[in-house]
Amino acid sequence: MTPDLRCYGDDIQALADLVPDVDLRSPLDTHTWFRREWQPIAETLGFAQQLAAAPTAIPTTADRAAAMTLTGLAAFERSLYEARISVTDPQARTQSMVLQQLTAAGHARGELWRVTADPTTLSTGACYAEGGGSLRAFYPDTAPGYFGEGWPGPPPRAESACGWTTPLVLHLGTFPWVYSSRLEAVGPGLRWTSSSAQPALEGLYVAGSLMEPATNLRQDARQVAAIFRHFTAHTASLLARLPRFPSSGAETGRLYRRGHFLHVHQGSLHITGLDGPRGLVAAPAYNYVLRRFACFFAIRRAALRALSTLPADVQQIAATSADPCMRQHVEEMARAG
Repeated sequence: MTPDLRCYGDDIQALADLVPDVDLRSPLDTHTWFRREWQPIAETLGFAQQLAAAPTAIPTTADRAAAMTLTGLAAFERSLYEARISVTDPQARTQSMVLQQLTAAGHARGELWRVTADPTTLSTGACYAEGGGSLRAFYPDTAPGYFGEGWPGPPPRAESACGWTTPLVLHLGTFPWVYSSRLEAVGPGLRWTSSSAQPALEGLYVAGSLMEPATNLRQDARQVAAIFRHFTAHTASLLARLPRFPSSGAETGRLYRRGHFLHVHQGSLHITGLDGPRGLVAAPAYNYVLRRFACFFAIRRAALRALSTLPADVQQIAATSADPCMRQHVEEMARAG
């Protein structure tokens, strides 16, 4: 039975079609798809060379998707340690502890793409000590942005030692672009590696794991669809200003729309972008974020199609999900026998 993603909205079916389909029942197809989809991640985040050097054999483990996530993560880790020192400073320690708490809670709630919490309930209050003062371990992403309308409340239930007055919100599904109002050329999550790779590794692990069937099915896709629609609603007018890539006569260095993605003809995508009322949207950030949404729903469709062949615990995730679209598919499968 082919899953109908229009349960999430007509636009979601088309979104999943932006990346190639994958048959999770085929070891070769699964390996090829994950290898191909980790490539643009590596190119954007600067570890394409390390990924190219990673083993290319099809993993023998039953969970090939998880194995490919670990392969991509290991290549990212090698690139970070080649470029940076690995001393852990107070901010990195705090970020790492907080991320572990946030992801554990997000898994439990089925809301891992965007995680929110009262920072005063987290390790060290999401604060770290430096220069005799107490500083926030993450940027307070409170202004209306490209993923949402800002996060004014509810305010922390306790007084914050470092000045938190709003919830802590991170968009881990689009790591390293984790803040709604900061879509600059370098994803803010990559700056978590100033002295330690661990926080960035944890962030990319979450983003990568959302392409694995078990984690993908645990995530309530309604949250992802709502964030995607907000993103497209506030970038549509910016894209409308751009010409479509012509079949001939393209201008060198000019930014175009090529299909649904941005493209610079014979130039660098990394120095271009779209400037809107909610801030700059760098071209690499736009392409990366759009592909993360597309990959999420492509795997959702593939996982539901292959659900009867997936492990029993993964099938149970789908059957007991709070996501009505997923439960509807499971019920239709049961009726079809």
